[in-house]
Amino acid sequence: MKNPFEIKTPEQNTAEEIVKLFVDVFSDFHQVPELGHTFLNGPRGSGKSMMFRYLLPDCQKIVTGKNFNELDFFSIYIPIKLTNINISELERFENHASSFINEHLLVTYVLSKTFKFIYETYSEELNKYTDEILYFFKNDFLWNIELLGIETLVSENKNGFCIMKDIAVFMDKLNRECTQYCKKVGLSGELLPYSGPLMDFIDFFSPVISALKKIPCFPQGKPFFFLIDDAGYLNESQTKVLNTWVSYRSTKDICIKISTQLDYKNYLTTTGKRIDSPHDYSEVNIATIYTSSNRDYYKRVKAIVERRINVYLNKETSAEDFFPNDKIQEEKIKALYDEILEKNFDDEKEYAGGDAARRYSRPEYIKRLQETKSGSTYSYAGFNQLVAISSGIIRNFLAPAQDMYAESLSRNNSIFEGFISDSIQNEIIKKYSTSFLEDEFSKIFKDCLEDEKKLKKADKLYNLITSLGELFHRILVSNCSERRVFSVALTTRPDYELKEILDMGIQLGYLHESTIGNKLGGGRNKLYVLSRLLAPHFKLDPTSFAGYQFMSSDDLKVALYSTKKFLNIFSKKLIDGEKVIQKELDFEIDE
Repeated sequence: MKNPFEIKTPEQNTAEEIVKLFVDVFSDFHQVPELGHTFLNGPRGSGKSMMFRYLLPDCQKIVTGKNFNELDFFSIYIPIKLTNINISELERFENHASSFINEHLLVTYVLSKTFKFIYETYSEELNKYTDEILYFFKNDFLWNIELLGIETLVSENKNGFCIMKDIAVFMDKLNRECTQYCKKVGLSGELLPYSGPLMDFIDFFSPVISALKKIPCFPQGKPFFFLIDDAGYLNESQTKVLNTWVSYRSTKDICIKISTQLDYKNYLTTTGKRIDSPHDYSEVNIATIYTSSNRDYYKRVKAIVERRINVYLNKETSAEDFFPNDKIQEEKIKALYDEILEKNFDDEKEYAGGDAARRYSRPEYIKRLQETKSGSTYSYAGFNQLVAISSGIIRNFLAPAQDMYAESLSRNNSIFEGFISDSIQNEIIKKYSTSFLEDEFSKIFKDCLEDEKKLKKADKLYNLITSLGELFHRILVSNCSERRVFSVALTTRPDYELKEILDMGIQLGYLHESTIGNKLGGGRNKLYVLSRLLAPHFKLDPTSFAGYQFMSSDDLKVALYSTKKFLNIFSKKLIDGEKVIQKELDFEIDE
């Protein structure tokens, strides 16, 4: 029986599978399919590549019921992660030479991928447009390469498919020749003269694409979307080159959609000027949008789960029934809810009792378990909790769900009961939570063994995450007026060292960044939210409301070096029950 939560890369799915499984998220990220340059930022597993895959012509053809040449845009997927254009030898070139070489490498790489994508997408259908393709080849492509002093490319093939393939091979050859030159420079130890062509965006890339778009197999008068995936793998100079392309605002013909894992190196052009939003580009930050106070993420996960259940198991089952909660635990929490509701009833304040019951019933239940030394028995089962724990990253839901389904089959002799038991859910999600911290950091430490500076940074981040997790747990089981705390609001600007560690935590998905109005009511403070994926590990409540603790950067910086000292700073405040400011939960759900 196929696992409905199996995670495959978008490239491993057919267009039909993608369309069946894809839940439209573009109401949240409307900038992505619209005219214009766009940065799509989000941690690993947040769905960026899936969005790009959905935008490709084979999917759009199914979705719209239109032919390729009738689509609103023609998208081309350009992966950066698995390329060799970012080679260490490029660091030897001076600034101006580096820009020229890196732009040539980027142009030839993108164009080789473009023409390869075209002949693979259209296949023999290109032969219907042989005359138009031949005209483009002779009058546009050859003319532009001859201006660069390149020997005339002669295509012995006369049909459209083969001409497109010849161009792809030719561009790949130019890219490889430049790469080999860079490697020779690295081996020789000196800057050897470069005698090859140098292609750029203005004089080669743009005119070639503008001419290519006129071939009637493409949507006429509509832009090409270049989906640059994992752009954080570009080097500094290539990043500036790509930013320079964005600054040209050539969106009538060319729209550049750039995905990053929050690791984009800079927003400077080759001339040192900064590209700015919204003038040059729009920007989407997935984690920021999905950790705002709305139900959108919850709705998206519910739709994704129910669609997968329907497609792979042929069942019409709600996500809540498929992932049931621990009924006994929920009954006890409901009893506490009613107790707190009655205790806080106030005729003059209609919502006082309900508000207190929502805020305190679950934390109080966890606190009582802690007092009876049964803290580890709290169950994190139930669709609502699993959604909250995934912390805005869809892979953080699908990956443990995949293991839960497999474990359910294993325990029931490959017979699926129609739901995942709460005991299996709880067991798997706790393991996944601990693995996210301990196993992932073990890999990070191992990767940094030969780089002492990186190792120290990783160690500081681990201390920071551990310190915050333990602080938030202490607040949860304290007498504070607000116990469900997942965030710190910095009252002072972090110095370079602290900011570097915080940025590292954001990039790796352990933290989310936002802002909040300061205590004085003027200006905003930086807000750093701990990933709720760590809730089971630190025995926190991931649901409903969440508070945030104001603290100075100096206090938070203590956490980089000593969890014990950091916790001591707040121990008296916890004993006194100091008020922790309240903030609505990211992923708020009805209770």
